[in-house]
Amino acid sequence: MVEVKVEMQMQSYIAHPFWPARNRVIEIEKKSGVNRQKSDDKRLAALKAECQRQGYTYEQYEQFKIEAARQWYRSNGPKSKIMIPRHQIAGALVQAIATSPKALRGEFDKDNFRALVQIGDFLTDRTEPSGIFGRFVKLEGSNQRSWQENEYIGKYLDNGTEFKAAGVIAFAEPKSEDTIKALLTKAVETTGVGAARKMGFGRGKIESWKVQGKA
Repeated sequence: MVEVKVEMQMQSYIAHPFWPARNRVIEIEKKSGVNRQKSDDKRLAALKAECQRQGYTYEQYEQFKIEAARQWYRSNGPKSKIMIPRHQIAGALVQAIATSPKALRGEFDKDNFRALVQIGDFLTDRTEPSGIFGRFVKLEGSNQRSWQENEYIGKYLDNGTEFKAAGVIAFAEPKSEDTIKALLTKAVETTGVGAARKMGFGRGKIESWKVQGKA
């Protein structure tokens, strides 16, 4: 395997992770019918009953809510450096492949890329958010919109500064290097990484591309 250490200068990034705990909270609240209850006492009773039915305590449900609200992927605990996870980098690359001509994407397609190229998490130089980005989001299968807020790192309008992110990409064929670099360039400059990409987040540029050798 050929390993390349990549450093990127990123303008902005929103993670918006969907944790397993969020799914548990959604399932408990949906099946409890909590939103149909008229009083706080009845809402609490409904939640406790559903927690018990699913094999959780109410205290565990409260902990799930805390875990579900986490806005960042981090390297090692709540105060450690924020990272851009490998699945978001890979997702951006696959989307870039899907919109690229054969001359750019080479031997890769959206189905084989993840099998042929190994991507690590990209560690940023930030531990705290730069600000909060809010917008109305259209609900799936409906014309209704809900207000959504996410923490972001980097620069948005006149707030914050750009940041760096570094990680490793590995692949078997040395001849694939130029193609992968071109695809990553498109992914971070045009496609975007993470959430709120249509709003301009998740863009940057490759600052350094260094072949480390063969693994």
